[in-house]
Amino acid sequence: MFPFDRPTNYNEMLNKIGAFTFLEALLLTLLVGWASPQAGALLGSYALPIKVFSIEIPLLYVVPAVIIALIARIVRLHDKVSDVFGLRSMFDLYRVLVPLAGAIGVAVDESLRTALSQLRKKAMQRTFYQFASFEDPKISKALVLSAIDVWTWYWILGELLVLLATAGVLLLFLHAFQVAAYVILCTWLLTILFCSFYNVCGAKADHQINEIVSDQSRVEILRSEFQRIVEQAKP
Repeated sequence: MFPFDRPTNYNEMLNKIGAFTFLEALLLTLLVGWASPQAGALLGSYALPIKVFSIEIPLLYVVPAVIIALIARIVRLHDKVSDVFGLRSMFDLYRVLVPLAGAIGVAVDESLRTALSQLRKKAMQRTFYQFASFEDPKISKALVLSAIDVWTWYWILGELLVLLATAGVLLLFLHAFQVAAYVILCTWLLTILFCSFYNVCGAKADHQINEIVSDQSRVEILRSEFQRIVEQAKP
């Protein structure tokens, strides 16, 4: 898969995020080596070159990027970012489940909100993903793939923010204050973009919800599922 191709399933999405995380980590390692003589001397101490996209780079510059990308892929760094800030849970609840319930005429009262909050993942599988799953969507596949593509770039940007913040702290520790200031400024600007991108993901969800509820048979299924979710959440 070419890095700029649109992913067609979850594994391709993870692979694309991993590829960009590697590139981001490599560029930041090169930046740290350039900005700090001590770091540059260490990273350049073993001159064996490695070809990355036909460009020869010293081995010790590539190794940290590979390690970072592997760790990020194994632990799913973007999921950890999401868990820390509640990004996905808030999105599922307030940009998918509540609007979906409202679109089919289900009363969005306190009992429903509590039930959706308690059973969020199950509710997503039984309502939204029943018709808009990656593997077998019942709505337009183009809509689903477009949403996957947007979410992929969103998480690529999220992992970049983590790496930028880490690089900024490391540069401060190495007394490369001017470069650290630029990195911190870049982190702040990209954080604004990251927050704005959240609404783009929401717009994609709105389009999917509109198509889901355009079919009356799906509306009846959803009403039944929401009722069952409320019943299951009762003590």
